[in-house]
Amino acid sequence: MVRADSGHKLPQPNARPSGLPGNAVLAGQLVMDAGGAISAWDQGMESLTGLRAASVLGSPLPPSVLDRGHPLLADYLRRDDEAGAREVLGPESLVLLAATDHWVAHGRFDGPGGETLAFTELACRHGEDGSVLETVFAAPGGGSAEDSAYSALNSLRILAEHVPAGVALIQDGLLIMVNQTFCTMFGYTHPSELADKPASLLLAEGDRIRHKQILQTLDKNQKDPVRFRWTGIDKNGRKFWFEGRPAPIDWVGRPATLSTVMDITEFKQREELIEKESQELRVENLRLKTSIDYRVRLGNIIGRSRKMQEVFEAILRAASSDYGIVIYGETGTGKELVAKAVHELSQRNEGPFVAVNCGAIPEELFEAEFFGHRKGSFTGAHADKPGFLDQAKGGTLFLDEVAELSYTSQVKLLRALGSGEYTAIGSPKSTQADFRVISASNRDLEGMVRSGDFRQDLFYRIHVIPIPLPPLRERKEDIPFLVEFFLEDKLGAANKMASYEMAKLLSYDWPGNVRELRNTLERYMAFGNLDFMPAGTDQAQVPNDSSQASEESDLRTVLMQAEKQIIVRSLIKYNWNRSHTAAALGLPRKTLFRKMKKLGIAEGADTD
Repeated sequence: MVRADSGHKLPQPNARPSGLPGNAVLAGQLVMDAGGAISAWDQGMESLTGLRAASVLGSPLPPSVLDRGHPLLADYLRRDDEAGAREVLGPESLVLLAATDHWVAHGRFDGPGGETLAFTELACRHGEDGSVLETVFAAPGGGSAEDSAYSALNSLRILAEHVPAGVALIQDGLLIMVNQTFCTMFGYTHPSELADKPASLLLAEGDRIRHKQILQTLDKNQKDPVRFRWTGIDKNGRKFWFEGRPAPIDWVGRPATLSTVMDITEFKQREELIEKESQELRVENLRLKTSIDYRVRLGNIIGRSRKMQEVFEAILRAASSDYGIVIYGETGTGKELVAKAVHELSQRNEGPFVAVNCGAIPEELFEAEFFGHRKGSFTGAHADKPGFLDQAKGGTLFLDEVAELSYTSQVKLLRALGSGEYTAIGSPKSTQADFRVISASNRDLEGMVRSGDFRQDLFYRIHVIPIPLPPLRERKEDIPFLVEFFLEDKLGAANKMASYEMAKLLSYDWPGNVRELRNTLERYMAFGNLDFMPAGTDQAQVPNDSSQASEESDLRTVLMQAEKQIIVRSLIKYNWNRSHTAAALGLPRKTLFRKMKKLGIAEGADTD
């Protein structure tokens, strides 16, 4: 070994890499400094080029080195001239190994003895002074296309054994070449065990379609390396995680992919542990933060009763997992509020919350609504439309009244949840499912399974964590807190309800639950007295109170009272914002002011 005064010491390459078939391989190394001068030149380079170290150290190399008429790969790397290297060497002859920041080139040249050699250059940064280390491998190679391809593959095998990462060459979905590091990572003894095997063999089933799609869409013009994480399957069936950095190349005149891979199992496990601990800590912090008022309120859910405390605990436990949830309760008990609370406390809280009323989806429209459709897939499909499953990606899909789904729709939903994939109507590709399912029902799903009205396999898929909600009549001690919440926080009431009025609320049976209580309080705010509408009563009819016209009143008075009720309800709904109320009622703003004045409606807290 001969080197200049720069002090660079060359690592010694193997003259014949272990396991490599064929004739002997000659290897040489050099170091080129930031200015392009050679600072180290070993005996291997002397044999390859016929140039003695004494004649090259301290000066730039002539362009004719390796008998090619252009500089070494190290010269392009030190100048960071990728475009120049591709133009001179040919785009198919230059590969960048993103995982290790190595540049690789292969080709042919005439050796000092006149013999034709196939060579591979492997260049990388060497230290912090801008110098570059290059290793050149050379092996005998013939002139036919078959010999050329064989020599190129041998060259790739050689350099792969000198890269501290797994390397795989994939073409037509098959493994053309892998190095020993790659084999060891997947539990194989020798690269020959994987030769010509499908690359998908090494992936978990859920990743295979995505892997194929990514390889088909890689962009050669992508400057920065793209990283993908996969779940691998080793020879013994063990699952582990690895990261791949694929690069599209031309191999023997056809598209291929050269990928460097690294085992990230330990990192992934540590990441998941940190995420789990973070989630548990976040839920516990929320529990501690709200420990004082938590006994009354969790988010927008109000309740101090023992039964509601059990619901709060169930929400917190469910939020710390990603399992399916079914919320049971009568109409008006707040099933969607509970679903939103679970979503907001879960690790999916930054994703969307998509609520679906299953009873409103006709069976014939199920696939289009849930899975989406592509433009032109059927008459009237004028544009692509994402389905509910697309909209919920990364978040939560809330299936309200899931028992209303038809038996056929249940089969289609189960297939999507079971396989983790679904296909939009008119699309040739399936989509990976990524959402949590929370369902709700006011019916006994388990009883429906026994009667054959609900699929047992779908029931077990969604019914992992049940959360039953008590009706309001079974937790009347919560009514004072609910009244305070609605009147002060939601309706902006200045005064509290009188005790005799609260007694009326406590003695009522509340068939409509919390929803009926809120409607009753809204009418109380509008007319100043309590009015309980029996079940089945038309909510639009005018309440029978002292502010109403008597049965003997003329039609004009009745209509004015009805108009006043509608306007007041809208004003309350929009927090007395007259602009929003007018827009909702379809009235000009000045017309609304005139009607309010005529009907004697106080302006309240106008937010204009």
